[in-house]
Amino acid sequence: MRISEIVGHSDAIRLLDMELSSQKLSHAYLLWGPRGSGRTLLATRLALSANCTSRPGEEFRLGYCGECTNCEKIIRGSHPDFSTISPDGGSIKISQIREMQSRISLRPNEAELKTWVIRRADLMTEEAQNCLLKVLEEPPGHALIILTAESPAALLPTVASRCHRVRMTCLPVNVLSAWAIEQLGLTKERARFLARLSGGLPGRVVRLASDAEYFETRDLIISTARKLAGCGDGADALAASEEILECVKKASGKAAEDDASTEAATIASPSGVCNVIAAWFRDLFLLRATGDEELVMNSDYLTAMLDDAQRHESGVFSEWAAHAVRTAEAIRANANVRLAMDDLFLSIALVL
Repeated sequence: MRISEIVGHSDAIRLLDMELSSQKLSHAYLLWGPRGSGRTLLATRLALSANCTSRPGEEFRLGYCGECTNCEKIIRGSHPDFSTISPDGGSIKISQIREMQSRISLRPNEAELKTWVIRRADLMTEEAQNCLLKVLEEPPGHALIILTAESPAALLPTVASRCHRVRMTCLPVNVLSAWAIEQLGLTKERARFLARLSGGLPGRVVRLASDAEYFETRDLIISTARKLAGCGDGADALAASEEILECVKKASGKAAEDDASTEAATIASPSGVCNVIAAWFRDLFLLRATGDEELVMNSDYLTAMLDDAQRHESGVFSEWAAHAVRTAEAIRANANVRLAMDDLFLSIALVL
């Protein structure tokens, strides 16, 4: 019995494997990087390798046998000494950390370590983080705590500083596309396209490969951006803003009914719309400025992009992309969504 293999991240794997082999394992790790980078998979791999009773000599691969009692139970999620904490209703609450605090102080039942994986640790409330800090300051000698997050900056400095930080990075397109061909059975063209569109994140490739609703919403956003770019009609811009927000609202409701972890769910939001628009104009900027088609993320639109890239100077595309990024940030900071989107769409339609 094995879990999925980790693609890339050889430096992170080598570091953790060396610490494990030399018996210098830290009591707490923070595996950080963008969603889809493989941080949860690496956390599970570290937990397995640290608790495996028949660990094979796989050089720099965090080896585990997959057959001993500890491995089988951790993989099944039934090991009494292995627990996972995930956000509950959008955050990790102090009650969840308090439960961990009370249980982690007890001696292990079957394994040598009490192992906890805290997924999306950046969503811990401040109270939960302060509670966790008490555990990190005086950890039991039989404890291994593994946090995953997008960035150490999202955690209290006192919490992040008490964890051994391991960064998860994006993968090169050729590495990721080769993996997608082998592991997902994609064609060469499809694998390369998704590797680019995912931003080098294997988890996103897996989700995108089977998420038709994501591409339906993406096509709507891109067609709207293309129609408005430099059209000079403010009324059309405001109408498009209203229309796309309504469509996104419907798509968001459907995605929530299906699975909130899908790519369709991430794009079906005002900030998701802004991210697609930013990526579109980024591609046009790069095409206009460099002519290098290999830099394009939205390569399925390459023919249209080659045409669109000639309609404005590169600085215009750069400003539109930057405005979309600023709008996404403002929306995440609780700006008025309608006003923010109207402002973005007007800036795209009315070139100064």
